Amino acid sequence: MDRTNLTRPGGDWDALRLDVPESARPSLRLLAAHNRRFVLVDASVEGAPDPDAPPLLLAEVDAGWFGVDYRCPTPYRSPFAPLRAAEARALGTPNDPAWYARWAHRMADELSRTGPLYGGAWLLSRDMDRTRLRFPEFALPTLPTWPEGHIDFNAHTYHYWEILPLRPLASAEHGRVKAYRKQVRDGSLPPVLVWWISMFQTHVVLDGHDRLAASLAEGRVPPLLVLSRPTEHDAYVAGPVGGYEQRMAAIAGVPEGAVGNAIRDASRQLARDLHRLREGYGLTRAWPLKGGVPAWQHLVERYAPDWTR
Repeated sequence: MDRTNLTRPGGDWDALRLDVPESARPSLRLLAAHNRRFVLVDASVEGAPDPDAPPLLLAEVDAGWFGVDYRCPTPYRSPFAPLRAAEARALGTPNDPAWYARWAHRMADELSRTGPLYGGAWLLSRDMDRTRLRFPEFALPTLPTWPEGHIDFNAHTYHYWEILPLRPLASAEHGRVKAYRKQVRDGSLPPVLVWWISMFQTHVVLDGHDRLAASLAEGRVPPLLVLSRPTEHDAYVAGPVGGYEQRMAAIAGVPEGAVGNAIRDASRQLARDLHRLREGYGLTRAWPLKGGVPAWQHLVERYAPDWTR
């Protein structure tokens, strides 16, 4: 797996690009039954993602793609090696410009052995704009309910995207959570690794449920690393280019002495918009579920017979 550090226009580290060989087979994968019904399975547990593998997540998207109902029948256990406090301290704090880069490479080491990576380009990004936990006024961050609930796509704004735990969060007084709370306070808490799944318009936690619980107990938004596919598709370029054309057209009404600055500003904005596309969220692949809808329904009846949706 090849790795490339991506930087922002000012030179700061922004993301780690992972180029995964086409031969890679993910242990954690999504299976689809006729497009709107999905199941997330861990092939490393059962040996293969067959229709009888215990599902980590069952999901059914609305017919109009307005939202998704989900149920988590089997609590997820991260296969990553535990993160020791000494290692976290050795990697510094978020105030260090290289901190996110160090952790991204550390997470990439783990992902090279297990997880959802399949062939092609991936990103491990520190971009917080689309992964910000929602803060209701005067309240702590909120998360989707576990083990089941509904995610409303229409509720999303540019600054509000859910993070879905794949197992119940431990209490604030749990031993490991209490240890992580100390790291929250001293600024050495390792980032929580989340995976963006496009068909759910949601992030799921791959590693760091206890770190997430510790951050929430301290009333903080945890540091995050976001695993996603890049938006390398011509259709996504139309928006930034269209905006640039509009800004350039508007320059006709700008006083002559300000034309140079207006052109410079329009060009810089185009560069920023295209840069965001390079590190934006692409589409997530799903494999066909053997047996289709009947197999999906069998999983529901076997593992989530009381699922209300």
